[in-house]
Amino acid sequence: MLNDVIERIDIRLKALGLSAQAASIKAGLSKDAIRNMQRAVQQKGRSGVSTRTITALAPVLETSVAWLLEGIGDPGDTASKPSIISSFDPDAAHDHEELGMSYGLHTGFHGAPEGTSPQIDITGGMGAGGLSIVKEGVPGKNGMTFSADAVSDYWRLPPAIYSALGLNPKDAAFVPVQGDSMYPTLQEGDVVVIDTRHRWPSPDGVYAILDEIGGLVMKRLEVVDEDGENKIHIISDNPRHPVKVKKPDDLFVVGRVLRRFGIIK
Repeated sequence: MLNDVIERIDIRLKALGLSAQAASIKAGLSKDAIRNMQRAVQQKGRSGVSTRTITALAPVLETSVAWLLEGIGDPGDTASKPSIISSFDPDAAHDHEELGMSYGLHTGFHGAPEGTSPQIDITGGMGAGGLSIVKEGVPGKNGMTFSADAVSDYWRLPPAIYSALGLNPKDAAFVPVQGDSMYPTLQEGDVVVIDTRHRWPSPDGVYAILDEIGGLVMKRLEVVDEDGENKIHIISDNPRHPVKVKKPDDLFVVGRVLRRFGIIK
């Protein structure tokens, strides 16, 4: 099987004028990922290949996973773009542990090294109905997977910083702040670090949520018991903006804001 996969990879590399090293790096893999598979075939060291590797390579090679693995379809066919938010069944088996937080695994943001976190483009990722999320993850366990058109760059922090935050890089997201609704706590131009595992607004604090049109915004959330029913107060620290109230089921929390990078005045 691996021999056939390597032959198909070579076909696409030649068609696109890419080297094995360039394609591996662009896919976010080690620079020798393809070469190692080629050596394995020559040395008869292994017969299989990771679907994660093929899934990362397919968009770089402008083809589909099915064609690379099985030769099914046209070599120039690419996978279709995912929906805004895929369905999530809490009782089903999950592959989130393997995937973690990718950089548009299905849509092709490449070249982000291992141990980095995505920066979400809050303008570029807002088209066609709002922030594009491929997988919601498992709250409290795994972070989200954002579509490539929502990711503008990546951040790499020292491991000690991630450890102090209690985060794996794959579960963090960095988001630039726009507007003055959270002034003075957050100012336009700040960048906040979000824990995308933390999806319920407890304890009270600042969270990233989706607004009515799917835009990503930072707000202070407080859970309030009103007549025996939980309600979420959505608060802007700038008093010029009114407080809003929603039921928990009507609020989509992307994650809790843990830290900010900003100018000291």
